[in-house]
Amino acid sequence: MGPVLKWKLHDLLRRERVTVYALNRCLAEAGRSVSRTTLYRLASEQPERIDLEVAGRVLCGLEQLTGKRYAVSDLLEYEHDVQSAPERLTAAGVPYTGDPETDAVLDEIPDILERVRRHEAGETKMISLKDIAAKYGVKR
Repeated sequence: MGPVLKWKLHDLLRRERVTVYALNRCLAEAGRSVSRTTLYRLASEQPERIDLEVAGRVLCGLEQLTGKRYAVSDLLEYEHDVQSAPERLTAAGVPYTGDPETDAVLDEIPDILERVRRHEAGETKMISLKDIAAKYGVKR
C-alpha cells in the first residue's frame, strides 16, 4: 500500500479524556466554532483531506481544555510502507459504524454493549424516569 499519514484525533481525545461535545463547546465559546458533525467525523474516521484551519482550531481547543501544548504531530503520524491498515475500533471494542451519534456512545460508554447484553438476558431491569422522579422527589 505504501506510506500513509495517520490521523490521530481519536487517540488524542481518548488519551486526554476529552469528548467531542466538550471540544465543540470550547471552540464555540472561543468564537472558533467547528460544526459538531465535522468534529465527530474527524474523531471517528481517517479523513481524506485535512482543512488546516480546522486542525489548528482543534489543537487550540485541546490546549484550552487541557492546559497542555500540542503540535501537528499530535494529530498526524507518517507511517512508512503500510501494508494494510488495521480496522479502527471504538472504545467498546467494535468497529466504527459511520453514525456519529452511535460512534460517540460506543466511545464514551465502553461497556454499553455489555450493559445491553445483561438487560436483554434479564440480568438487569430498566427503571422508568417516573419511578426515579418519585424516589428522589423530583417534580416533572
